[in-house]
Amino acid sequence: RTGVITPLAIFQPTEVAGSTVSKATLHNFDQIERLGIKIGDTVVIEKAGDVIPKVVEVLTKLRTGKERISSVPKQCPVCGGDIDKKVGEKELSVAYFCKNKKCPAKNERYLEHFVSVFEIYELGPKILRRFKDEGLITDAADIFTLDKADIAALERFGEKSAENIVREINEKKNISLARFLWALGILHVGEETARDLAQHFGTLDRIVSSSREELESIEQIGPKVSQSVYEFFQDKQHVDFIAKLLDPLS
Repeated sequence: RTGVITPLAIFQPTEVAGSTVSKATLHNFDQIERLGIKIGDTVVIEKAGDVIPKVVEVLTKLRTGKERISSVPKQCPVCGGDIDKKVGEKELSVAYFCKNKKCPAKNERYLEHFVSVFEIYELGPKILRRFKDEGLITDAADIFTLDKADIAALERFGEKSAENIVREINEKKNISLARFLWALGILHVGEETARDLAQHFGTLDRIVSSSREELESIEQIGPKVSQSVYEFFQDKQHVDFIAKLLDPLS
């Protein structure tokens, strides 16, 4: 959703803490270097909190000499766009980001995040992808202008399912400022930070026009978050999207 290029370990299906897993996040490329992982290695995995599988150790003594060093991709594996560690004006992250604002993977993940925050459960990932492929939506704002007739006309959709989707969308239009901010997908702004921002400023207009200094003066918000929020609302593309989003919601 944020464009972070996250390396993934894929290994032979292995039973861990009662379930079979074959993938584990490696978090970032610095983590690969810290662990000394190579393609073809034998590794030790565990479940963090008995839920999320992670690689904790490389068994270097089991290497055969055929292992290969993994390299940081030069382009986004989805859109082919440039990737970079730099985020914003000052911040340098350990993660690599796709810089293409129109990357389809970022757009797809953002739509999923958006409907999840708005709790529009009728719009699952497959339906969102279908609506996008069919040209019914291009961004999250288009969700609130979906027409029942257009949905019903799609193959494998009928009057009833179209009616259910449109009804739920209309029922979920009213949302608190905190959840609206969370839905925007601002880098470093999760549910709690969105709530802090909403409580401090009270209105969206005040947040949009806030200075970096005012943002940073909020007790729970540090320089990284304040920089991210400030730069988000300085981006004309984001401001235009919010205006488009608020039109059908008002």
